[in-house]
Amino acid sequence: MKPLLAILERLVELPTVSGNLAACEEGLDFIGGFLAERGLVVRRFDQDGFGALVATVRPTLSPAVMLTAHLDVVPGPEHLFTLKRDGGRAIGRGVFDMKGAIAAYLALIDELGPELGQYDLGVMITTDEETRDLGVKLLLQEEGYRPRVAVLPDGGDNWQLEEVAKGAWRVRVSTYGVPVHGSRPWTGESASFKLLDLLGDIRRRFPVEDPHVDTLNISFLRAGTAPNQLPDQAEAVLDIRVMGPAELAEVERDVAEICRRHGADLELLVLFPPVKHDLTDPLLAEFARSVERVTGVSCGSCLSFGSSDAAQYAAIGVPCAVTRPIGGGHHGDEEWVDVASLAQLVPVLRDYLRRVAHSPR
Repeated sequence: MKPLLAILERLVELPTVSGNLAACEEGLDFIGGFLAERGLVVRRFDQDGFGALVATVRPTLSPAVMLTAHLDVVPGPEHLFTLKRDGGRAIGRGVFDMKGAIAAYLALIDELGPELGQYDLGVMITTDEETRDLGVKLLLQEEGYRPRVAVLPDGGDNWQLEEVAKGAWRVRVSTYGVPVHGSRPWTGESASFKLLDLLGDIRRRFPVEDPHVDTLNISFLRAGTAPNQLPDQAEAVLDIRVMGPAELAEVERDVAEICRRHGADLELLVLFPPVKHDLTDPLLAEFARSVERVTGVSCGSCLSFGSSDAAQYAAIGVPCAVTRPIGGGHHGDEEWVDVASLAQLVPVLRDYLRRVAHSPR
């Protein structure tokens, strides 16, 4: 467990907030160097300034198993970038989403040691998952990576295997007005008031906040450049989570119609389509058995409220095992992971690799 926590501590102290390209590159340097020292073939990629890497035991685009994770995290208080222990918990930004998984990958590679060459596996790390949907997509669709199966500990909480994941539809809506002095609003037109009216209509489109229905989050609001002037432009970013393809089509139609009525522009920022995994797939069923053998937990199925890069694998027909250890608070100020549960991820992966990716040369 000690090497795992040492790796996690190093990763957490790097402020790899989405868009902090220097910190993300430093993190990729650390990960890439660690893997290269142990004999993996490491390739680095620049995706419009966002870095990524893929490391494989063998020089191939199609390893049997691709261990996938994103290094980028959401912003947080400064204290979250120092790993802390509270009883059996490790606390810090990214320990659950997803630096804990990366630490487990590196600990696994280190543990395999001289046996590593007997395994047909790869590690894929991106740095843009929290802000856009391109990192894994580009590696699969443009670079041509095609594993038999992917592992992604970014959903399916508490060792339950994700069967359904909501989709994420993120858009920017913009309204426009006529700027005048703030003391004479009747002579102009306020873009901010127009935006508030529009957002009120959109809010009424999502009247219920329930895990099993479509949900709305308004994450950014911007308007104006001077305190005594009517803003000529205002915008908001909507983060909408949808249950399935039919619901996504309805949301796209309804929000577009509301924007049309208010004379607003609508711009797509990110789309992670809803995902439905076939848990009867032998490669996913085998992963569930590895979880049960190591943890003793009955690995059932669950709904993930968040979206992940599993959508990119689903788009090309690659099965993706999505589950993770016990933890919580991701994107909050008390993000945590159970240390003993995280440590179990290493033997879970090792057991799985032995069964589906062990192929001596």
